[in-house]
Amino acid sequence: MGEANPSSPPVAPASYPSLQQITPHLALQPPLSRRGNGPGLILILDHYAQIEESEKHLDPPPLQKWAEEGFAVVQLLVPGKVEDGGEFPLDKALGLLKGCEGCEYGKGVGVVYDLTERIVGTTSKSNMSQAYISRLPFYVEEGVIQHPEILAVVSYGGRQLSTLHESSTALPPQLVHVAGPKSARRESLSLNPDPELTNSSPTSTRPAGIVKSFRYEDAINDTNWVLPADPNYSKRNAGIAHTRSVAFLKPFLDGPYFDIEAVWDEHCLYEFGERAVEKTMATMVARPYVNHIPTMTFVNLSYLNPTPPLRLNVLISASLTPPSGGIGKDRLTAFYTHHFIFSNPADTSLSLVSRTVGSDRVIDEFIFSLTHDREVPWLLPGIPPTGKKLEIPFTSIVAMRGDRLCHEHISWDQATALKQLDLLPEFVPFRGLIDGREAAEGKRFEVRLPVAGRETAAKLVDEGCGESNALMGKSWREVDDA
Repeated sequence: MGEANPSSPPVAPASYPSLQQITPHLALQPPLSRRGNGPGLILILDHYAQIEESEKHLDPPPLQKWAEEGFAVVQLLVPGKVEDGGEFPLDKALGLLKGCEGCEYGKGVGVVYDLTERIVGTTSKSNMSQAYISRLPFYVEEGVIQHPEILAVVSYGGRQLSTLHESSTALPPQLVHVAGPKSARRESLSLNPDPELTNSSPTSTRPAGIVKSFRYEDAINDTNWVLPADPNYSKRNAGIAHTRSVAFLKPFLDGPYFDIEAVWDEHCLYEFGERAVEKTMATMVARPYVNHIPTMTFVNLSYLNPTPPLRLNVLISASLTPPSGGIGKDRLTAFYTHHFIFSNPADTSLSLVSRTVGSDRVIDEFIFSLTHDREVPWLLPGIPPTGKKLEIPFTSIVAMRGDRLCHEHISWDQATALKQLDLLPEFVPFRGLIDGREAAEGKRFEVRLPVAGRETAAKLVDEGCGESNALMGKSWREVDDA
């Protein structure tokens, strides 16, 4: 799809930098991008947060996820202890970023914090900790005021930072994610449920006073709904919120910006052009997946980095009896060889019709063309080769994390594919009432399936091609019930 320029995206390193556990509550993760450097980010969570890797969801823990976006990340669990540098060791966290080789500290630092006020226990110790957590936003406010290198703040706790500081430029721009339906209490915090952008100091050299907020009504308030291992994790809302957070932070921190269109073209070249498994995998994050929606063929290609053995979990057609999981490059290579890359016919081609590029998405409309001269498990599972030519309109939603792919959602109209293979009848029985009556005795109703063939591909390329609305109007008949 498009002409790839594989020299544009950085080459994947032999290995990615490891997590550095500085103290029990402080951890540093250099950027997990192919570029290897980016702005600094401080991730603040309470120490009760479930930040381990989820067994159910593919989204990684937040420290890894933000590092894969290309940030150098310090994770700060609060309240801290003496060995951490105190209850709220923000100075130490900033010092770690400043000394990190992959951190572009001069571009500024972002703060992302998720601090809820949920009840965490009944002991006096936990109550004391809970009281501290409820005070944490005030420590964050004080910290960002004292450190001008903090240029933007993202809150997942639904609370907007405010200050009585006499300077209107004391607080950096904020993005506030609000969980739960609108309520009187939320209204009192002046949080608009819809996106809103204001600037109390438009002439300031520092864009302070900007507050942008979004509400997620079906996310559960006062929970860690963005953490994949949390029982209240809301995958759909968390994904939307993360995209908004990344897009919000980048302008203030001057990045990290990547040519994600070039990354996608590079991936397609390796996957469909060169059919190179290792090169294809190098364009993906540690836990990527591909989801073919119409056939529900789902591929989870999970691995930690290019150095350790790869972990593969595949759910596809039951008739294929693919590996259900395991460790090792052999299984991954077997999947690509027998069920995906090398199952595509030799004349397979992708003709790009349109492309939309967002902050972390590439959306393509394209025509997928092939001769069905072999079984194609991911596209037409279980159907023997027919020898027929297919031209199918496709849509792909490709999500990026930094300069690598994290997932692909691929959709197409399976009915038009089956029609082109002559596997769909023109009319099918209809057992309901038509015009308020049943079919006469010895008769039955049949309806024409509203499905078109290769002409759908031509219509996508040229809207003036072919007859429009031909499937509308009366499309049923009454025939002998033989």
